[in-house]
Amino acid sequence: MRTSLTRTLTGAAVAAAAVLALAGPANAKALPAPRVHTTLSIVESRLVIKAGHTDEISGRLAHDRTGLGGHVVYLDRLVGKKFVAVQAGLTGKHGWVSFTVRPGVTARYELVYLGNKELAPTHSGVVTVKVKQ
Repeated sequence: MRTSLTRTLTGAAVAAAAVLALAGPANAKALPAPRVHTTLSIVESRLVIKAGHTDEISGRLAHDRTGLGGHVVYLDRLVGKKFVAVQAGLTGKHGWVSFTVRPGVTARYELVYLGNKELAPTHSGVVTVKVKQ
């Protein structure tokens, strides 16, 4: 009898603990909805430019296959070991953004989208603009 009573009390205690754990605290906030995945492509118009000339770096911000217009995208340049924002642009109706650069020496660039409440942040790959003297 003692064993069955112990099992019953133990079962009741475990059940009560489970109910309290599932209920959580009274002031608990709901988790925010996950942000939508985004992608950001990058392409340069020329592989090599002469010193003093310009190159065009473009990209497209998208979710699945749909371009995301009206969002700020940053052009970052590698300075030392860190990427630093050098320009900002607004994506067009279909998610495209474009930047004109005039590096004096070979430079690496990437595009960055910081995200918002609904859209996740993302960044592109890195392109290298080679400059011939």
